[in-house]
Amino acid sequence: MKIIGATKDGYLVQMSEDEAAKAAGCYGKYSDEWRKMGVGVGSEIRFTAAMEYHTRVRDHQESARKSAGILRALADMLEGSLPEVIIPEFPEIKEGGDV
Repeated sequence: MKIIGATKDGYLVQMSEDEAAKAAGCYGKYSDEWRKMGVGVGSEIRFTAAMEYHTRVRDHQESARKSAGILRALADMLEGSLPEVIIPEFPEIKEGGDV
């Protein structure tokens, strides 16, 4: 995306269709959601919601990392407290029913 001009309210930007689709919160220019939007010259893309979502994800990344560490520690504690279960080996049964 490249800023190619300015207006009194903002900027004029040049972007690929894929960049525009992602700015609108879609996966890319081939996504069904993007095609349904029917974006063309003169369309307004409100990408504030997509940017807010990504900002929230970034802001909560560290707490998610800490939570993952806590869950790993809990799993280790549980595994350590489980009794050892010994499954006896069964004798091999040969043809004719002999052990």
